[in-house]
Amino acid sequence: MKQTIIKNIATGISKKCDILYKNESILEVVLVGTTIKIILKKKSNVYIGYYKEMEFISEG
Repeated sequence: MKQTIIKNIATGISKKCDILYKNESILEVVLVGTTIKIILKKKSNVYIGYYKEMEFISEG
């Protein structure tokens, strides 16, 4: 399975994620070792998403 890294914008902490689905506008990932699923939407060549009021960014 392909992987990517997402970064919490507020804290700067990065985590590995498995990519479930990816296209030109959406990136759907699951944090490695968890069942936490995050959906990120593409804005200005990066994917941005939210989970429990935290903002994440990924290059996909």
